[in-house]
Amino acid sequence: MSHVSISGLSRRFDGKPPTVAVADLDLEIEDGEFLVLLGPSGCGKTTTLRCLAGLETPSAGTIRLGDSVVYDEARRINMPPNKRFIGMVFQSYALWPHMTVRKNIGYPLKARKMKDALAGGAVDRTAALVDCQDLLDRYPAQLSGGQQQRVALARGLVSEPDLVLFDEPLSNLDARLRDQVRAELHELHQRKPFTGVFVTHDQSEALALGTRMAIMRSGRIEQLGTPRDVFEDPATDYVAAFIGMSNRIRARYDGGWMVGAAPVLGAPLRPSGSDGEVVVRVRPDDARLSTVDGSLAPHEAGIPAVVVDVEFGGKHLDVTVEVSEGSRLNVRAEIRRSDDFLRVLERGDQVVFAFDTIAARYYDAKDGLRSPSETAPFEVIA
Repeated sequence: MSHVSISGLSRRFDGKPPTVAVADLDLEIEDGEFLVLLGPSGCGKTTTLRCLAGLETPSAGTIRLGDSVVYDEARRINMPPNKRFIGMVFQSYALWPHMTVRKNIGYPLKARKMKDALAGGAVDRTAALVDCQDLLDRYPAQLSGGQQQRVALARGLVSEPDLVLFDEPLSNLDARLRDQVRAELHELHQRKPFTGVFVTHDQSEALALGTRMAIMRSGRIEQLGTPRDVFEDPATDYVAAFIGMSNRIRARYDGGWMVGAAPVLGAPLRPSGSDGEVVVRVRPDDARLSTVDGSLAPHEAGIPAVVVDVEFGGKHLDVTVEVSEGSRLNVRAEIRRSDDFLRVLERGDQVVFAFDTIAARYYDAKDGLRSPSETAPFEVIA
């Protein structure tokens, strides 16, 4: 394991127009930490990973791995990938098809001439660590996707590298298998800590695996923190959207809170003395649907809406509604009683989109930053 230090890292691509994939990035990754880089396609997360691996040459900055400087643009240091003591787990597994599982796992030891580790049973121990010890004499074509990914993970760990890099390694697996391998990877890091950087666009993977997570946007880190901190306190409208607060409500204060032409019912979104516009972010499972004549809890706000679509999910419904400003909002509504009105909900029904004003998060409509008045006490409008 090693501490990783990134300073002023940039990667520009020439073109018309030129593209900045990574922009003056500073990042410290602690020894034994599992850092997740999260963001949409084009945000710079994979380019950052490739720069760490030596597969991409940065335009500026420095990268330090433990006591070694592996890249320094000013001093013209650029250590090639095979000289950086790292492990890599790819999205496509990248196993040698003509080699057995044993030889695939042992390849980094052979390439690095680690004869003692090869002779000392490192391959068998690492295979047992990821539960593929019974597959050592098979070939990749004889394995399922989950088994191949375990082999790829064992290959990345077998030489006990300073840093293990994961390039969206679970995205090719089906949903059930992805959850299983994710849980196994998390348990493995708990049992045998290693310094890792994991790239994904899946927020559930980031929340489950990361010691810390970095939300990236346009080559920069928008927010860095523990999964719990980022989930509970997203710093910007962009981060809130990416970690599951998919409902975006644009409201304005004009003597009372309004969404489009409709007044906000119940509790205020911010203290009633506020003015201007605010963006409200709400998770689908922090909202509920009420009948038009239904009551709201003390800290609930409500917005009149029309049902657009209803999807049956067993014990819940995934409902899409439209509010007067023309935006669509989503609710994961639990069916609690046999007489629940949700059981007969249909497209075109008039409802109230209700949400807890404390669970919601508020952002400035112009710059997307957290609203400074959000933390002020709430007033309850009778």
